[in-house]
Order: sequence, then C-alpha cells, then structure tokens
Amino acid sequence: MLFKPREKKEFLDTRDRLLKKSSESMVSFRRFIFAPNLLTFVISVVVGNAFGSTVKELVNTVSHFFYALWRWIVRSGHPLNFDSTLSALSDLFTSSLTLISIALAVFYFIEFINNWLIGTEQEKWGYDEPHQDSLDMQALQKKNNALVKENIALQKEMIELMKDIKKDK
Repeated sequence: MLFKPREKKEFLDTRDRLLKKSSESMVSFRRFIFAPNLLTFVISVVVGNAFGSTVKELVNTVSHFFYALWRWIVRSGHPLNFDSTLSALSDLFTSSLTLISIALAVFYFIEFINNWLIGTEQEKWGYDEPHQDSLDMQALQKKNNALVKENIALQKEMIELMKDIKKDK
C-alpha cells in the first residue's frame, strides 16, 4: 500500500488547518486589493487617463477651429470650411462620453465593493468615506486647539498676576 490510511480526526484537523490558513490568506488579499491607497491610485490613473484624453481632444477641437478661421481670414477667396473641426468635435464628444462612462463604472464598482464584498463598516471605502489617518489628524488638531486656548488663558492670568505685583510695589 502506497498511502498510509489516515484517521478521521487527523483528516478533519488537516482540513480545518487548511481552511483556516486559506481563509486568513483571502482576508489579507482582500484587504490588500481594497486598500484605500491602492484604490485611490487605480482610480486616479484610470479616470485621470480618460480626463487627459478629453482635454487633449478639447485642445485639438479648439485648434482646428482657429486654424479654419485663420485660413479663411488670411487666404483670399478661401471658403470657410469647418470639416476638420467637425471631425475633432466628434472625437471630443466620444472622449467625453468615454470619461463619463469610466467615471460611472468606477463609482458603481466602488459601491459594489462596499455593499457586497466588504464585511465591516470600518473597512468600507469610497469617495465620501474619511480615512483613518485624516480622522486621527482631526482629533490631534482639536487637542492642539484646546491646549492653545488653555495656554492663552494661563498667559492672561499670569499677566494679571504680574500687574497686581507691580501695583503692590
């Protein structure tokens, strides 16, 4: 016999260890993939690229428009022709629709992640979710403001005490 028969308990223990390890790995992988910094980077690249294309097409459309006007003004007898401008305008429209489509797809993808794939409220991420580091910074700022107010009050008290000492002399 090539394989040693296993006891049922040994088999169940091995199965449980494997499931626990794979479950922990999946949780770690999910946290990595849906990390706010990674998602922010990906969204910035994808939407930024589409926005860059739209701006490029806008500049192209405007330059074609001014080139058509320039040819009409400078060249005598040249008819006013906006054919190249209409083509560039069509490209601008297509690029704008692409930008809007990508932005909507990213928005609904984040909604899907938050509503279906992330289990706890603390792990949720999105465009309106505050990051923990900014919340910590706000708490520190509030503490700092309270300490500054306390410091000002103590300084005023010391000034009053110094005035009283000067009067007594």
